[in-house]
Parts: sequence; structure tokens; C-alpha cells
Amino acid sequence: MNQNIIACGQKVDIGTPVVLWTDKKGFECPNKRGRQTCSQHDSSLNDAPSQKSSSYKIKNPETAYKELTKNVYQFVLHYDVCYTSFHCHQLMVESPFKGSHFYLDLDGTLFQTCDLYWKTNTAPADDKKGNERAVHVEISNLSWEALAKQAEYYPSKKDKYKKTEKGWKLDIPDEYKTKILNTPFTAMPSRTFGGRGYFSKKINGKMVRMWDFTEEQYETLIKLSIGLNKLLPGIKLQVPTDKESGKHPLDRLKNFSRFSGILGHSHVQNGSTGLECKYDPGSAFNWSRLHRTFKKSKS
Repeated sequence: MNQNIIACGQKVDIGTPVVLWTDKKGFECPNKRGRQTCSQHDSSLNDAPSQKSSSYKIKNPETAYKELTKNVYQFVLHYDVCYTSFHCHQLMVESPFKGSHFYLDLDGTLFQTCDLYWKTNTAPADDKKGNERAVHVEISNLSWEALAKQAEYYPSKKDKYKKTEKGWKLDIPDEYKTKILNTPFTAMPSRTFGGRGYFSKKINGKMVRMWDFTEEQYETLIKLSIGLNKLLPGIKLQVPTDKESGKHPLDRLKNFSRFSGILGHSHVQNGSTGLECKYDPGSAFNWSRLHRTFKKSKS
């Protein structure tokens, strides 16, 4: 099975299966755009509306790759507030502008939805230039929607995680459960907090309560990050870290537009310039794990 991620025809093996947009079981980004910082495409593709797939052609892949490596230096992490990647893609298709380069499902399956040359409108950032410099991944996680008392989009009388003898387990509707490639699959958080299971931290002014991502998702995400660093070296193997305390900030960074590496949507967008305030990848995300892994990979 394919293990490569692709940018302008250049490939990097990340050591784990990657389902491409050209595969039968793949998902194609419905709303990709041309990057204004790149020149190897029809410039009319830079802005809406979305075009048919055949319109997105790269004129000179070699030149395009050089432009891409020069201008892309951020890998932005998102939770999709969905049950699964199939569910996430349904919402992307319904939107006239949303898209993401990657989906990361509960079982660790990675989907690439388009060549990384193209821009996807997932995190404009507070300077409204964020999508030009970034690659995005939507990681399946319901975030606060998992708690019945906070659910807005998927109302429920019970929390969507239930405690079992083996630990906390996500209760997934059959319409989404059957779409996970590695079935049967039991979705359980990589870590839990105390007896309640979920984590709770304030991010950009909002208290975000959520269960952690799965162990399978972390393992794939780390491999993807390392692969992206090889393919697009501007994306450094580093996460936001306070130099004095060693802690990993969750709020928007002061230098968000200049940071080179892996960061969250919350790090680039707090809504101070009129855009929607963001909180992903949320309170449960294990930034320390990524930090330790990347530090070890460099030594």
C-alpha cells in the first residue's frame, strides 16, 4: 500500500499507509485553491469559486516545488469536531470553501486529499494570510461535542464516551463506524484525566473540555510531521514552547505568522481581527509528546 505523501510530484515515504485522493477509498479536496505565492498554475484558481478537478494543473512541477519549499513553513493541526474522517469529508463537500490537505482518522489512517502545492482554506489566521504558508490536517475528535452538556452540533442525553472495564470508549454511530478502514476498531483516548476521563483547559478565553486523541492518531501524526519536514524543510520539527518555563502555550502566539514548524489553529487565530476564534487541537492534545519525539529525532 502507498506510504508516500506528495508535493508537486515529489514523494516522501512516511512509514505508514497513506490513502491518496486518487485511490478508490480516498477523499478528494472539494475546495482547493491556488497559492498566491506560487506561479505554476492558472491564477484564476487563487480565489473562489471552486473549479472542477481537471482545472487544477501544475505547469512546471520542478519550479512549483521550489516555490512551495520557499513559501510553506507551517503545519497546522485541527480537530475536526466529527466522529470520523468520512464524517469530516461530508462536511467539507457541503461547504463552498473549506478543505484540508490531510484527514487523520481515529484508527490512525491518513488521507491526503490533494497535492500539497494547492492551498486549502482551513486556517486563514488573524493576518488572513495563514493558508498561503501552511499545510493542514483535520484530526478526528469531537472536542467539546463529546460532552452531552456542551454538545451544540450533535445533541445527546449521554456523553459520547462511556467508561468500560478496559477504559473510556467512544460510542460511534453505525453510519460512521462502518466507514473506518480498520474495522472493527475501538476508539479509546491515548490518555485520560482522573476519574472523569476528559481534559479541561482554557484556550483563547474558552474552557475546552475534551477527551484525548487515540494512540493510533499520535503515532501517525508524528510520522507525518517528520515526513513533511523532509518534503518541505521550512516546516521545522518544533512546536510552540515557552523558553523560560518549558511549557507549551495554547493561546495565539505573538509571532504566529513567523513561527516555522508544527502548531495548532489556536496558535494563529484568536478572532481579534474579526475572524472566528479557534481552540484546536484543544486541551487534551499532547504537545509534550511531540516535543520530546522531535528533540530525540534531532539528536
